[in-house]
Parts: sequence; structure tokens; C-alpha cells
Amino acid sequence: MVFFVILNAMDTIIVNRKFCEDLGEPYGLDHPEILQKILDEYRTHDSIEDEKEKVIQKATCLLAGLVFYQPFKNGNKRTSLSISRIMMKTHHHTINGYETDAIQEEVYNLLNKTMMKMEGDPTIKTEIEDYLRENLIKI
Repeated sequence: MVFFVILNAMDTIIVNRKFCEDLGEPYGLDHPEILQKILDEYRTHDSIEDEKEKVIQKATCLLAGLVFYQPFKNGNKRTSLSISRIMMKTHHHTINGYETDAIQEEVYNLLNKTMMKMEGDPTIKTEIEDYLRENLIKI
């Protein structure tokens, strides 16, 4: 897996392409402008001084953005989780209990729910943000 300090579009593309290759799914970046918009928003949170809040906002941006807007043909949830978890770890945080199947399923269900929301729904980001606020721990 790719390790990054500053996330850019190429990092995200490489991670997504690898997931697609590993599972024999077609790769495609259908909406590069959406991916760039998500990453631009992600970088706006760099100035947040509180480390936990910075991680919550950055992870919410990646998880909600990639899952709801689906810039890739396949693997948006896997990509969002993978790069979010790497970012969390670089900031010394993780989702409490994520190593268990039950918590992984809980997070995946939250992402599925996010994916099915309608444009304009005010909870697209807030449910993920609230979940992270309750379950993000320092490591």
C-alpha cells in the first residue's frame, strides 16, 4: 500500500487502481474533477490546530466525499476507508475496535447508508463526523 504524508490525486488513484486489479474489477476515474474537489476540501482542514478535530474533518471529507460522489468506477468505499485509515494512523488515531469484524461492518454499513443519500441531504457528512467524534481514539 502507498504511504503518503500529503495526499494527492495520484495517491488516491493508485490505491483505487490496486483494489480494482486485486479484485478483477474494471478501473476507471469517471469524475477527476470531483476527486480533485474532494482533495482540495481535504487540504482546507490542514490549519485545524486540534489534532483529533483535524483527523475527524479530514476523514469525514474523504469518507463522505468518495462514497457519496463516487468519482471512481469501482472501489470508492474501499479506497475511502484505506486512505482515511492511513491518514488517521499518520496522525496517531484510529477507530476504536476497528480490528474487529463487528466494527468494520458497522463502518461499512455507515458508508453504504451515506452512498444512498440524496443530493442536498444535510446528513451526508454529519453522520460520519458524529461517528468519528464518538469512536476515534488516540494510538
